[in-house]
Amino acid sequence: MKFPITREKLQAFEYTTELLELRQEELQKRIEIVLENLCKTFKMNIQSNSKEKKFVWQLNYFNMISIPNSKFSYTLDEYLPQFIDKLKETFIGCDIIIDPLKTYLIIDWS
Repeated sequence: MKFPITREKLQAFEYTTELLELRQEELQKRIEIVLENLCKTFKMNIQSNSKEKKFVWQLNYFNMISIPNSKFSYTLDEYLPQFIDKLKETFIGCDIIIDPLKTYLIIDWS
């Protein structure tokens, strides 16, 4: 629930809608945290990855992020499309590849 709030919004309030909005907000926070950590790891490993021009990263990292007072859990299929969109905005023109088992993510700039 966002404040200030109008009388009309309070009258139309639905708890399930509120939960969905909270869940989406938390998902966005997780995506930002994971993206930030991926970028730090990318920077630290750029020298060793520059020869192949590929960066490989494990996708399970997303579920290791904890957000205090979190009420929600997420499946890979829920967050992966949004996460890939963010990666495409961050690594412009690079190929973002997910292995068939959805274990690894590859950023390819070759």
